Amino acid sequence: MKLDEGKLTLTETELAEVKRANMMASPSIAGLYLRSFLKNKNLVENLETQPDVNFYTECIQAYRKKNYEVI
Repeated sequence: MKLDEGKLTLTETELAEVKRANMMASPSIAGLYLRSFLKNKNLVENLETQPDVNFYTECIQAYRKKNYEVI
């Protein structure tokens, strides 16, 4: 999952989790959910350098604006 200049690039698996997290009321809560889910499913390459919650909140906002691409 990458966020470059407001555009989200993600895989099909990550998209499914973003969609699930998007059902949360606010982007910040959805970002917390997404971060913990990706960490628990080991979809993050390096847990020590996992981005902060703000990154995941911005990912949710990009998804809600339909500014994403699936690779």
